[in-house]
Amino acid sequence: MKEAGIPEGSCWNQIGIYGSRECPRLAEVIHCRSCGVYQAAGRALFDRPPAEDAIERWTEQLAAVPDEDAAERTSLVVFRLGSEWFALPSERVREGVAAGPWRRVPHRSGKSLLGIMSVRGDLIPYFSLAAVLGVESEGDSASELVLVCGGEGRRLVFPVGAILGARRLILDEESRPPATVGRATDAYTRWLVPLHVGSVAVLDAERLFGALEAMLR
Repeated sequence: MKEAGIPEGSCWNQIGIYGSRECPRLAEVIHCRSCGVYQAAGRALFDRPPAEDAIERWTEQLAAVPDEDAAERTSLVVFRLGSEWFALPSERVREGVAAGPWRRVPHRSGKSLLGIMSVRGDLIPYFSLAAVLGVESEGDSASELVLVCGGEGRRLVFPVGAILGARRLILDEESRPPATVGRATDAYTRWLVPLHVGSVAVLDAERLFGALEAMLR
């Protein structure tokens, strides 16, 4: 399928979310991942016949001795609030999407609990994680990007300034932050790890989401 004269398989890079964003479908689907054209292209990747040397390459990879360092690394999603970088375990982050419509909840909305947001048709509690952590971050409610987090139970969503993506980082005793607690951020930080963007505070997911859930009771 072609979209506005753009060759099949590249519209999202040219007029879609990764391009000029001029595609008329974006107003409806918000992100190319929700568009049938993008989804069909993804399915086509799995329908392709394997390369002639695929079996040999897969066998080599599976038979390779695992890197000892790999077992010490943890998959984390790194994101920015204000000018500071944070991370959460990948299994607790469901996706990063464009912000959807949201509204305040009478007698409940405030600085931390902003309200509820519609994400793919579901209403999800909408928090300002920057406010919870005591991070200076102007224009939270106007952010164009949000992280949807949660496990099998309730999902939570909060605005972020940027998403660096998933990184496999080493978390060890040397990464433990000082025992002093000054800001709310310190109370929820389990590790501090260096990255090319600067120091990344790895958050205690259990403690953080427990506190957010308590705000909803």
